[in-house]
Amino acid sequence: MKTLVQVLTAILLSTITSTVFAQTIGIKAGYTLSDMLIKEDGEIMNEALNMRSGLHFGPTFEWGIGEGAGIETALLLTTKGIKMNESESFESIAYSINSKVNLWYLDIPVFGKLYTNLNGIKVYGMFGPYIGIGLNGKTKVEETNGTENFSEEWDIVWGANEDDDLKRLGLGLAVGGGIEVSSFVVEFTSHFGLNNISPQADDDVVARNRSFMFSLGYKFRK
Repeated sequence: MKTLVQVLTAILLSTITSTVFAQTIGIKAGYTLSDMLIKEDGEIMNEALNMRSGLHFGPTFEWGIGEGAGIETALLLTTKGIKMNESESFESIAYSINSKVNLWYLDIPVFGKLYTNLNGIKVYGMFGPYIGIGLNGKTKVEETNGTENFSEEWDIVWGANEDDDLKRLGLGLAVGGGIEVSSFVVEFTSHFGLNNISPQADDDVVARNRSFMFSLGYKFRK
């Protein structure tokens, strides 16, 4: 896993430094659905978790590498996180707890792209790795105990120590596709985290980001 992290990091960082030489520069923005795959002692703990809606936006950079092929990277500010809803009743008293983890990431994907042209519409598929850098985050918990309501909010602490909330660096793979018409782009991608972003790995806790993005974009030709 460490070798994979080093290879992906080297590829992505070298791509970032070459964005100034991109043949096509664009912009994209859209809707994001995200959650996390969470395991504890090997057991998946996602029963009470729900997907969180958010957004993403940022510039894109593309290079052609031959007929019908290209490479694209981007610098995307992306919201991620999870929602958790649990409720039960005991002796006619209702208990509920609603938690939201709201995270801001800088996502840097590197996609290999294959194109085909259908009656003037460019159709493409894409696949590649990405780095996600945690920038900011908050957790909000709302609890109801009968007629009493409680609310608490705190900032995410990024780091690799056991007292921290989440590791800052996330690595993963993404796959998707889209269409391009007269420089306008409609696109869908799925992102799957590969590394464990939970600092509590010694306690057999695993957390991996997952997200689905629907994007609209525009390309400015050089």
